[in-house]
Amino acid sequence: MRKVLSVLGPTGSGKSELSIKLAEFLGGEIINCDSVQLYKGFDIGTDKVSRKVRKRVPHHLMDIISDCRRFSAAEFAKLAANLIRKISAKGKIPVIVGGTFLYVRALEKGLFPVGGAGDDFREKWKSEVHELRIRTAELDPKYYAKIGSMDARRMVRLMEVFHLSGKNMSESFADTNSPLKGWKFIKIAVKREREELYRRIEERVEEMFRRGIIKEVRKLLSSGCSEECPPFSAIGYKEVLSFVKGKISLEEVKRLMKKNTKEYARKQLMWLRHENNIVWVPPDDIKTIVKLIGKR
Repeated sequence: MRKVLSVLGPTGSGKSELSIKLAEFLGGEIINCDSVQLYKGFDIGTDKVSRKVRKRVPHHLMDIISDCRRFSAAEFAKLAANLIRKISAKGKIPVIVGGTFLYVRALEKGLFPVGGAGDDFREKWKSEVHELRIRTAELDPKYYAKIGSMDARRMVRLMEVFHLSGKNMSESFADTNSPLKGWKFIKIAVKREREELYRRIEERVEEMFRRGIIKEVRKLLSSGCSEECPPFSAIGYKEVLSFVKGKISLEEVKRLMKKNTKEYARKQLMWLRHENNIVWVPPDDIKTIVKLIGKR
């Protein structure tokens, strides 16, 4: 059976490092599924692997967007599925890695063909956050538990889908088909104690500032990149953007980045715990992980 390996885990857990080691050990190529790493120039805030590493281990779907267009999960599923077939045809192992878990789900289970309800509909619900949370929790408690109470974009999408189809997100996902039907998805997630994970997140934020994330944001803006560019709404970039615009202090931007990243990691853990067939693995024991993969 044809296999796809997905290396998952909360932000800061070390999934990128693990995926590189596994790709080298197994003879694989990596497919990025981090929605911000798709964008050229957004490097430090996403902790992109270096070009030196990318030469050693092929990475795909990284730096593929040079403008500010939006990129959908459906686009990812189509591109990634084609890459997986090509990588597998070469006798290599496709290794998916990244924190945009909706992309992995779109690839494994497919997406439902429900369009948008229009800007007016979306703006209405964006302006009624309290009611949006109540309605989302009522319509689809399982999905609400996965995305958390702060993910307004996905909550609005749920309302859109329900408005247009009469189904909630969980029901809609159940009616879809994978673009890789018949392939076996082996999903492993990096396991770390929460205290260690939070320490790593704090160190990672400090490292971003040492590497020059403020300079990176200023360079992006001076090159004509709009503040409306999707990556600027991501954790890290949105806080630094506020600092660059003089709205918050350096001390506050660091505090917010650490706080918001930890909250995001908590949501990612909740999402992963609701997913089926995930094997939690220690991040450093490659031989044990390879044995576990071989048993799947």
